[in-house]
Amino acid sequence: MSVSIGGLRRAGFGALLVAVLCAFLALAGTPAHAATHITLTEEDYFSTPGQVAALAAYTKGFERAHPGVTVKRVEVPFADLDSKLLTQAGSHDLPNLLASDNPFVAAMVATGQIMPLNKFKGFSTKGYYPAVLDEGLINGKNYSLPVAGENSIALIYNIADFKAAGISSPPKTWAQLEADAKLLTTKGGAASGGVSGFGITCDNAEDATWQWEPFFWGDKGSFTFSNISSQPGKQAMTLLQTLLAPGGGGYDDGCSNYSQTPSETDDFIAGKLAMMLNGPWNFPTFSTNKPAENYGKYYGVAAIPTESAGQKAVVPLGGEDWEISKSGTSAEQQLSFDYIEGLQSSSEELSLAKEFGYLPARISVAKKYVKEEGPAWGVLATQTLYAHPRTLGLGTKYNTISTAVWDAISSVSASPTSSEVTSALSTAQTAINGALGK
Repeated sequence: MSVSIGGLRRAGFGALLVAVLCAFLALAGTPAHAATHITLTEEDYFSTPGQVAALAAYTKGFERAHPGVTVKRVEVPFADLDSKLLTQAGSHDLPNLLASDNPFVAAMVATGQIMPLNKFKGFSTKGYYPAVLDEGLINGKNYSLPVAGENSIALIYNIADFKAAGISSPPKTWAQLEADAKLLTTKGGAASGGVSGFGITCDNAEDATWQWEPFFWGDKGSFTFSNISSQPGKQAMTLLQTLLAPGGGGYDDGCSNYSQTPSETDDFIAGKLAMMLNGPWNFPTFSTNKPAENYGKYYGVAAIPTESAGQKAVVPLGGEDWEISKSGTSAEQQLSFDYIEGLQSSSEELSLAKEFGYLPARISVAKKYVKEEGPAWGVLATQTLYAHPRTLGLGTKYNTISTAVWDAISSVSASPTSSEVTSALSTAQTAINGALGK
């Protein structure tokens, strides 16, 4: 580009600026009003129509509020998302935004490719259930915020079965749970064409650990499982095996192939189970059945029984968390945070919680949610006050620890001796001590 010196002298300074700008734009071939366009990439495993529609509606509103910004969502099957994210992290090619199962947050942070949310303008921890924030708390920094709230498990029971058995209220202690499970069992149990008193997951997977943790933690079991071979572990394991033993009232089709969902849920709906440990994601299914199986008429919800009266059930938290990767520019990273932060508003929490079947992550919003959605959520809202995130203080060590726990559960026979329980827990303790570096 050349500009005549004489022309500069005859033209004023303003004219000079106009001449230079016009010459530059002519060379660049770009209109002066063009705006930078930013595409944020996002990955998750959400697949139900309600979940997908809810996120799509929010994204559309976010894009309207941020002209020039597009959010490109990629759905990855649940079974594949973790491995895909780890591969992407290894090549420093993560999406800007990712939503993972909350126990997996620690594994993603360990890659070094996830940003702490504390650094972003607008980050706040105000009002959340403590355990919700602790899901992503690593080395004093918060790396995640919830997608649509949280879930956990409670005791869900069939009201008609309770009346038929003469039981006036759900069990509060282990002894009551054992007694009620036997009373509620009819015709030898579900496998014989009757009703089994109690259903609990014990397949060889994370769900088995997840459903056993409230019994262990509620009986002074360590959150690191460092005392699993001591009294809390022995008592909690003995309870489980007592319930599952022949005549104990537990489902009698084999522990190794009985899953939380759909096995427990399907059998409860079919009238084969009188009680089960399960979660609120089942509530919409109950209410939409024909005829509707409504709370207070068909089913009730109670806190998970504890070893003795006065103890608090300590439940693990389920659900998904948002994280932000180091991929992209600082502008993309801030926009990614803005996207997450918008989902933390009271209105969005309520909307997404309803679609996901979760409890809102802020205590005040959860209270409003219980009023709107009904008392079935009341027990879950209270239990979450005492909840515990599975990976807190353990990080990626939790995977090894959980595997040791579910191996112990599945290795104990239907009618175990005390020495068999002791042996199974001793083996688990050895593996756990190794993971803890002891």
